[in-house]
Amino acid sequence: MTFASASRAFPALETDLKRVREILGLAGVPGRSDLAALTREPPGGNRRLIRPTLALLSYYLLAGPERAADVRAVKAAAAVELLHMASLYHDDVIDDARQRRGRPSANSVWGERLAVLAGDLLFVSGSRLLAELGRSEALAVAETVQRTCSGMIAETADRFLLSRTEDAYLEVTGAKTAELLSVACRLGAMQAGRGPEAEEALARFGWHTGMAYQVRDDILDLTATSGELGKPANSDIPEGVYTLPVIKALAREPALARLLRRGVTAADAERARRLVLSCGAVDEARTVADAHMETALRQLDGLGDPRSREGLADYVRSIMSSAGHAGPALVTAPPPAPPPSPAQVDVRARVQERLDAWLLDTGLAATPEEARHPRWHGIASATALMWPGADAEQLETLARWMLVCIVLDDLFDEPGLADPGEVVRLRNRLAPLIRGLDDTPPTGGAVATALAQSWERIRLTQPPSWRTRALDHLLEWLEAAEREACHRLSGFVPGLRDQVPLRLGSAGVPVFLDSFEMTYGTELESSVRDHPLVRRLLDLGTATVLAENDLRTLDQDEAAGAPYNLVRVLRHATGCTRQEAIDEVTRRVEDGYAQVDAILTSGPAILWPAGGGADSVPAIGLLRIVRERLPGWRAIHDVDRYSRSSTGSGTYLARLRRELLLDPVETGAAR
Repeated sequence: MTFASASRAFPALETDLKRVREILGLAGVPGRSDLAALTREPPGGNRRLIRPTLALLSYYLLAGPERAADVRAVKAAAAVELLHMASLYHDDVIDDARQRRGRPSANSVWGERLAVLAGDLLFVSGSRLLAELGRSEALAVAETVQRTCSGMIAETADRFLLSRTEDAYLEVTGAKTAELLSVACRLGAMQAGRGPEAEEALARFGWHTGMAYQVRDDILDLTATSGELGKPANSDIPEGVYTLPVIKALAREPALARLLRRGVTAADAERARRLVLSCGAVDEARTVADAHMETALRQLDGLGDPRSREGLADYVRSIMSSAGHAGPALVTAPPPAPPPSPAQVDVRARVQERLDAWLLDTGLAATPEEARHPRWHGIASATALMWPGADAEQLETLARWMLVCIVLDDLFDEPGLADPGEVVRLRNRLAPLIRGLDDTPPTGGAVATALAQSWERIRLTQPPSWRTRALDHLLEWLEAAEREACHRLSGFVPGLRDQVPLRLGSAGVPVFLDSFEMTYGTELESSVRDHPLVRRLLDLGTATVLAENDLRTLDQDEAAGAPYNLVRVLRHATGCTRQEAIDEVTRRVEDGYAQVDAILTSGPAILWPAGGGADSVPAIGLLRIVRERLPGWRAIHDVDRYSRSSTGSGTYLARLRRELLLDPVETGAAR
């Protein structure tokens, strides 16, 4: 029975489920529209509302299929769905699941902390509804939740346990899955007021339905594809959760036990799956599921009228046929960066030619060979990736500013800078140059001239509020660069807790975001900049990009004594081997980009209903722009600070540093 045929058998179902959804929509953070989607958007996309539907159908079966549900029945249906959603949020965090039913999980999009807290809020919201219904309903659900939690604990404690028995599996399955479907049917029946015998019969019906559903789901984990499941297939075996087919196969295939262990490889997990499939264990498990389904249907005998009984039976059969089938999958891979058109190539070439001349004119480069240093040459192409569609004037403005920022950062990494006192003097010399940019542009010296000329272009395009914030960010970056240089010279390596804030500071993330705003076309509103999803995207994306860069430059960082490289910090903090640290950072990078993509993929759909108006639109536009430009931004890593040229990468930096540390009058005279 599809939903449409269920609606024909129970005419009030569609309207009553709409009433349920209205109650579900009230479970949120008061006064925070930006967080509305956190609890309103379920893990895995559109709600199937199986448990509320079972509650309502149980009510109709006893109260009559033609009448709309009593408000108490609607509240009961909503309560059980809130409890179910809470368990999904918590389960996905515990399992570190990144997908549910083919879509990003809540913890992938919002992060673990918000996902756990949202699950708590949903649980309390459901409990409040039950308290409004009365002591009997609240007590029935409390007992169910107690058994469910006990079952989850038992299953977790039994991970990788080769001696796990069928009875242990069935007991856990009854607790963690069947109990919630059972209580859904019980709650619906309680509101019809037909007595404890009918309530018990429907509770047994729900319990056996849940048993059949879970056994079938465990079978699908072994037999279905990832696309059909909406999550990775064959995930139970690597996690050490030995389900009924595996337990039965262990009794038949001695070789299987040798494959089942902690840290099982993907190849071993696949071999184990094939052993389970080939020995007949799946067919035996399917027989168990079918037996529970038959037992469930027998519980309906004598309840309601024949048409209603058949309608309810058809609905649960449809649940079984659709179990494990994911909803429509979202496209998760970012679109590849399109190759530049001939016109774009021509613009980039002209801008690079202008930049080369500007480097010589300001004195940043003393010779044409220095101007062609890999760190500088090609910056036009890098900025074009950040700003698709920009004209030559726009690209040159952004490229000049990025070049100046690169020089300022590189000055503190220059190999010849070996005196901490000189590091401090360098920052003290640069700070007043930057502070005066918006009032009295600095003169004298290559760096001062380049700062003044690049900022003069920015003054023509960016509002005063942006300029004030951008200069403050640049000064903060200088402080972080000074700190990192001193840490490098002293041999200091931070702990894991401090690595991220120190790395973010020395990377100049706010400066990069200011540069992005130049390409965005307007200053970001605080409601967009401060939106929880946007902030999570920036934090997660930045940490991932920096970790990826740490892998790319590890050899050079180790030789230079770079203090904040994540691989070095992990080795220092944990005592692990170099390869173990590399493997861990690689895993973090892969997982980080997967979560970034989850935010970029799901963000627009989540944000659109969350604000309910214009406030959400800029954030949607921002996420879409980031998604479009992500491939280009990642490619900017090709311009790394360890590039070498025929003249040597330290030549111009040593010259510029000496020039900066001269008295300003001497510098002006020298020029």
